[in-house]
Amino acid sequence: MIKVEKFYPLILEAFNENKTFSFPIKGTSMRPLFKNDDIVTLDKVDSYMKGDILFYRRNDGSFVLHRLRKIKNGVLYIVGDHQTALEKVEENQLIGKVISYKKKDKDKIYYLKGVKYNIYKFIVKFKFIRYVFSHIYK
Repeated sequence: MIKVEKFYPLILEAFNENKTFSFPIKGTSMRPLFKNDDIVTLDKVDSYMKGDILFYRRNDGSFVLHRLRKIKNGVLYIVGDHQTALEKVEENQLIGKVISYKKKDKDKIYYLKGVKYNIYKFIVKFKFIRYVFSHIYK
């Protein structure tokens, strides 16, 4: 698996050319929606709203893919679907926004829209549900 640091310049290049960028993910923070080796497709962040899944870079240099929970006084509060603690993120840390994903063992591309996805998005906005996910999907 190539580390994000290696292909980060390619993401920026794709966005500069008004293209999207796809890559496989690692980690558990967005379970059950995403699992290791699922492929996400990012587009540049022209706008965002609560519920969007954003790709950003922390101040320590690590890259993260989490969901925007709330916006307050210009500060974004982001959390993984498998987590409960909100993280403060500044707009200048944002890199991209997930527009679709593909499960590692499937050929179908899933877009972040539609009734099923909106129900899922509604459910995971509740901290208790994310707490349950964090104990079920270890």
